[in-house]
Amino acid sequence: MKKFSSLWFVIFCLCLFHIMAVGQTKITMAVLDFEAKNIAQETADAVADILSTELFNTNRFNVVERTAIAKILEEQKLQMTGITDMSRAAEIGKVLNVEKIMTGSVSRLGNNIIINTRLVDVETGALELAQNTKSLRGEDGLPAAIAELVKQIAQQVTIEGSIIKINGKTVLVDIGKSSGVRIGQRLNIIRIGDYVTDLGGSIIGNTEDVVGLLEISKVNPDYSEAQIVQAKIEPKLGDKVRFVTAATVIPKEKKDTQKTDTGKDKKPVTTPPVF
Repeated sequence: MKKFSSLWFVIFCLCLFHIMAVGQTKITMAVLDFEAKNIAQETADAVADILSTELFNTNRFNVVERTAIAKILEEQKLQMTGITDMSRAAEIGKVLNVEKIMTGSVSRLGNNIIINTRLVDVETGALELAQNTKSLRGEDGLPAAIAELVKQIAQQVTIEGSIIKINGKTVLVDIGKSSGVRIGQRLNIIRIGDYVTDLGGSIIGNTEDVVGLLEISKVNPDYSEAQIVQAKIEPKLGDKVRFVTAATVIPKEKKDTQKTDTGKDKKPVTTPPVF
C-alpha cells in the first residue's frame, strides 16, 4: 500500500510539473544517470546533478528533479543508467511526460575527464543533439567544463514562439523573460507551409520557410518586443519565431548588381527579337 501511494505521489508531482510548464515555452527535460567509464559512478552522478542544475539556471528548460525521476523509474521497473538506444530513451521520456531526454557518459582518460551528452526528442525518438566537453584538470575542472557544455547546448536547442502583434517594423512575440529571451537576441521568422505526407497519405509534418529576421528590443515576463531586421516577405500574425543558432539559415537581402549613382556598369538590357 505504501509503495502504491508513493507511486501516485510521484505521478502527481510529474503531472503538476507538466501543468506548470503549460503556457510557457520552456522545454521540459529530464537528465538520466550518466554511464561511468573508467571513473567512479559517484563522479558520473555528480556530473548529471550539476548538469541538471545548470540547464535549469539557463531559464530555457524546465528540468524534472532527478530524485523524482529515480523514484518513478524504480516503480516502473525501468533502468536509469546506461541507456544508449534512442527509442528506449524516448520510451522513458514518455513515462516522465517530458519533451527531451538527456543521456550520456563520463570517462577518464589520463588526467582528463570527458563528458559526452546525447539529447533525444521524445516525440520522434530521434537523436537531436550530441555534445561533449573535456576537463583538463580532472574533478577540479568539472564545474567550468559543465558550464561551457550547458552554454553550447542552450545555444543549439531552440525555443519556438509566435508573432502576436505587428505595428510597422515592430512586432510582439509570445516568448519573454520566462523563456530565456534577452535584449539583442535574434529570432528567425518561420512561415509554416503545406502539409507533408508519407507514402500512405498520413500527415507527418509541414514545410517551413525562413522569411525574416527579428532582433529583440524589449523583454517582458511572458512576451517580447522585436524589430524587423530583414524580411523576404511581410510577416503575419501566427508566424513562428525561433532563436537563431549556428544551424539556422538567415535570409539575406537581395543586392542590386547595378550601380544607381552614375549609371555606369549597368548590365545591358537586351530587347528580344520580334517575330
